[in-house]
Amino acid sequence: MQHKKRLQNISWCIITLILISVLLYEWRQVYKSAKLVQFELTQKNLYQGAVTIRNKWELNNKPRCDEIAGIPFSYTAIGWPIVYNNGDLDCPKTWSLLSNGIEKPEYNTFSYIKAGDSVAYNTCLYDMDINNKLAIFYINDRIHIVSNLSL
Repeated sequence: MQHKKRLQNISWCIITLILISVLLYEWRQVYKSAKLVQFELTQKNLYQGAVTIRNKWELNNKPRCDEIAGIPFSYTAIGWPIVYNNGDLDCPKTWSLLSNGIEKPEYNTFSYIKAGDSVAYNTCLYDMDINNKLAIFYINDRIHIVSNLSL
C-alpha cells in the first residue's frame, strides 16, 4: 500500500514537471513572437512618424528646418526629416523625433556607421533586445527604415 502511494506521488511529480516544462517552452515561443510583432510595429511607427513630419513640411510651405518637442532638425531636399549633430546623424534624437512619443521598446545600444565621405549612406543602427537590428538611413534624400540588415 505504501509502495503504491509512493508510485502515485512520483507519477504526479513527473506529470507536474512535464506540464511545467511544456508551459515554459510555449511561453518562450509566445514571448519571442510578441517581441517580433512589437519590433515590426516599432519600425512602422517610426516610418509613420517620418511621414507625418514630411506632410507637415508640405503644409508649412517647405521650410528648411523645424523643431518638434525641443528637437531641432532640418529637411532633406524632398522633405524627409533629418537630425544632424556636427555633420553626423544624431541617432538618439532621430529616434525620439520619429517615434513621436509612441510607446516603443527601447533599443539596447545604437551605433553610427559612417560610410566614407558619403553623407547619403550614413546609418543609425539600433540593436533591439531580440537580436534584431533596425537601421535608419538616407539615400538620395529619402529616408529608409529597415530591419535585419547585414551591415
